[in-house]
Amino acid sequence: MIRELRRRLGMTQQQLAEQLHVDQGTVSRWERGVESPRPRRWAALNDLLLRDESRRAMLRSLAFLRQDYFPTSLLDSKLKLVEISAKGKKHFLDRGLDPDAMIGRSLDAYASRFGNPAIEEQLKITLEHSGLLSGEALLYRFVRNYNGRGHTTIYEPIFENGQLWGVLNYVARYFNLPQNGYNGFELIEAVRTDDVSKAVTLLRGPNFMHVQSALRIEA
Repeated sequence: MIRELRRRLGMTQQQLAEQLHVDQGTVSRWERGVESPRPRRWAALNDLLLRDESRRAMLRSLAFLRQDYFPTSLLDSKLKLVEISAKGKKHFLDRGLDPDAMIGRSLDAYASRFGNPAIEEQLKITLEHSGLLSGEALLYRFVRNYNGRGHTTIYEPIFENGQLWGVLNYVARYFNLPQNGYNGFELIEAVRTDDVSKAVTLLRGPNFMHVQSALRIEA
């Protein structure tokens, strides 16, 4: 078991020994089953694994962004836009926005791209109430309607050592809605850590039924 955990961490026996403040021979004996780690060493190993999980989550988020799998952007811990993928830049350009001019802007300024104070306020309030930034929510999703051009954007928090490191957001889907002159949110929801089997609805727009049909989701 110790060998598998060490390999998962990507460490040699000597590197793991240094992290746990033991000698390499002790790690070797653990792996051969000659000895077992004492509770304090198990606790230290568990801490390494938790830090590794945070690192993997961070790397996964950066992979989404830098492999350009989706139209993706990254906010830092202060909620300033710091990076946009190639597909993300195209997403903004298609909507008449300059992605390069958005780099370094705060969430307030970032939200102002919607050009409507009411929409901006909806984004800020629901994001705050979602619990995403405090770790109470895993995902935050909104469905946007640009006069019949719909898309869903998902926000994921990135934590490191228990602190918010940044927020990844990406467009997961594009679809069409009946043209109705509406420019705003049709659905905002969050998936909380205490029950991932359901999403908590934070806002429903005037054309939610059309969105429901387009996404084939249940009310």
